[in-house]
Amino acid sequence: MSKTMAWTTFFAALFTLFSLKFLHFFNFIKWSPVGWTDKVLLFGTKNEAPKYTFLFVILIIIFAIFYGVSKLTVGIHPAVTAFVISVICAIAIEWVIFSPTSLSAGVKSISIPFFSIIAVVSIFVTGTAVYEVKSSNNN
Repeated sequence: MSKTMAWTTFFAALFTLFSLKFLHFFNFIKWSPVGWTDKVLLFGTKNEAPKYTFLFVILIIIFAIFYGVSKLTVGIHPAVTAFVISVICAIAIEWVIFSPTSLSAGVKSISIPFFSIIAVVSIFVTGTAVYEVKSSNNN
């Protein structure tokens, strides 16, 4: 794990965490970013700090895996890779949360601000990973 990967995943997770809290606070998303912890009975407390800390750790792991996979897509432009990943992730996450009855209902339920946050983080992680690979190949 390089320093670049560590810092990129840390700041991507931090930005995503604060963005999800912002979107939830101002009702841009209809679901709680830590609501899933109540369903799995992982935390018995009403305090959200441990839940958000656990979500932060999970996001770091997810972005580290995403960073590693993004290094393999050097031949594809980072914006294309990030856009495809963003669409798939946003639809999958909201599909799991809302369980729509049809594909058109699922697409209509996607929060545009949520998709934008996922797209920004995806382009950040993908772009950094591809740049790291290309710069190491030039040396």
